[in-house]
Amino acid sequence: MANLTQPTTESPFFDPSSLELQGPEDPRNWSKGRKWLLSLKLCIFCFAVSMGSTIFTPAVQVIARQFHESDTVAILGISMYVIGFAVGPVFFSPLSEVYGRKVVLIPVWLLFCALQFGCIFAPNMPTLLVFRLLVGIAGSPSLTVAGGLNADFWKANEIGPPLGLFTMSAFLGPVCGPIVGGFLIQEIPGEEGWRWCFRIQLILSVVLCLNWLYFPETYRPLLLERKLRAQNIDLNYLEMHDDPRVGLNKGEMFKRAIFRPLQMLFGDPIVFFASLYVSFLFGVLYLFFAAYPIVFRGRYHMKSGVAGLAFLGIGLGVIMSFLSAGYANRVYLRLKKERGLENSTFPEGKLPPAMVAAFFIPVSLFMFGWTGAQGIHWMVPIVSGVPFGWGFCTIFINLVSYVAEGYLYYASSALAANTILRSLFAASFPLFSMKLYSGLKSEWASSLLGFISVAFIPVPYLFWKYGPTLRQMSKFHCTPPVFNQPRPHILQPKTPAPPTMMEPAHLKNSNEKTEGVTKVPSITGSSGKDSGVDSSYGKDKDEKGPEPSNGVVGVEDGKIVRIETGDV
Repeated sequence: MANLTQPTTESPFFDPSSLELQGPEDPRNWSKGRKWLLSLKLCIFCFAVSMGSTIFTPAVQVIARQFHESDTVAILGISMYVIGFAVGPVFFSPLSEVYGRKVVLIPVWLLFCALQFGCIFAPNMPTLLVFRLLVGIAGSPSLTVAGGLNADFWKANEIGPPLGLFTMSAFLGPVCGPIVGGFLIQEIPGEEGWRWCFRIQLILSVVLCLNWLYFPETYRPLLLERKLRAQNIDLNYLEMHDDPRVGLNKGEMFKRAIFRPLQMLFGDPIVFFASLYVSFLFGVLYLFFAAYPIVFRGRYHMKSGVAGLAFLGIGLGVIMSFLSAGYANRVYLRLKKERGLENSTFPEGKLPPAMVAAFFIPVSLFMFGWTGAQGIHWMVPIVSGVPFGWGFCTIFINLVSYVAEGYLYYASSALAANTILRSLFAASFPLFSMKLYSGLKSEWASSLLGFISVAFIPVPYLFWKYGPTLRQMSKFHCTPPVFNQPRPHILQPKTPAPPTMMEPAHLKNSNEKTEGVTKVPSITGSSGKDSGVDSSYGKDKDEKGPEPSNGVVGVEDGKIVRIETGDV
């Protein structure tokens, strides 16, 4: 078959390969070293933002006394920051799907740094709460957009360990926050102690600005759109890749995408129940930031800095989840191979680790509740955090991977939906934690949470059985793009065109154009005759025209060809 040249404004030839990202144009084809470097950068950003949510937790009572407020009002400093994680994705995730990841992440990070001055110099509680909310909103893209960004350049069979590392950093941040803040409050008494909590976060955030000096765009639909524009190709050809942005201008894309996270959250059962399960666990994690001081400072009479070290049990479990992510990825690859899906997606392959981890959560909660007493050594309730950290992080990694792989083009919106709900849970749980643990005591308060976690155990099992059916019913499910295999129905002519005999030189030098018609080069059939055909490409992918009477137009080896009936 004759090779066609790349399409240009001067050439009538059309090559389907021009509709693809090839070689280094595709972020998924980058070297492993380059992809790991980007993943590590995202993990550091995620750690810095998530640590800011809890770094001033040990200063709650100090702030309450200074501003003459109750402890519950002071805890709102945590809640407002986390509510920002719920508000930000509503705007930033759609923006990243319209204008790309880079244009959202870099400016908003600079805003994240600047807003922290408001927390440092806040003269009263309302000012502090408002700036905590704004800082949380500005920091949210590092949790949501960055999560979808990992899926931009890692292939489905590679993303397990990087996503595990990203998740580990997201959970180690809140765990390390009380440790850092606890020693600051312990060593720097009075007002300066809690203000230094925000100064430390600002210093870390400013230093991390250096990571943005080299950060490429990774959103593949946007990169493909740029390539088509550079070659003056009609963007309707994005239909061949199931790009949901086809036929929409920037305003329409943003208007549609801004509501997509909420639509996916409340309109798609997989996204909803996965988000609900993760949100409950996230709420329990943030509830611990108020419950742990009650147990370790109240019952064991520890100082603020030492009491913060109790979170190391959860931190150890989080680190163990990353170490087990490699084995989980091998299980995923084996399940794909057994089903002959090596070159395709298999979201359900992400679920087995979550099925096991679901049992660790209630075990941890019951253990923490019934061992946190003065008659039992303080190491026992700390150790109870290990299964919680491992189970929580493992469930999060695999359920998020499951959703991201099942909704490829809408991965960022699906993660945004997850972040919105889990942030609301994380913001609300600390507000009733003190009343819960003071009213029911640690034993029954933790047991209540344990019973609720038992009710969530069937979730990954139900996804395993009914997930494919539910996904096919969802309007947000797109067929994964299969590159190098353009769709023939898009390439068929609208109307039959009579065959024309023309020499290659005549075709090459001809400047005649017919509206809606593109000339296809002549192809030599088995009879040795040259024949050509005019083929008009329909803009509506569902509109098919009749076949020419003397042959058919099709695709072979990724090239548009005209096949004579004598060749078949």
